Amino acid sequence: MENFIKHFKRLPDGSWECTSSAELATPGGRIQVTEGARFTPGTVFMNFDVVRSLEEQAAEMPYL
Repeated sequence: MENFIKHFKRLPDGSWECTSSAELATPGGRIQVTEGARFTPGTVFMNFDVVRSLEEQAAEMPYL
């Protein structure tokens, strides 16, 4: 999971943009995100809240 955030950048409007193809295994299945995909807060992608997950990871990694 920790490598997932390295494929994203936070935008000024609070959304996150995928900067390179990313893959994540979740309990619900595998999620693949393509470069350029954007996720806004509250949006669920394949039954997974990508923004919430990225925000939680960012909080644990203050150097991002």
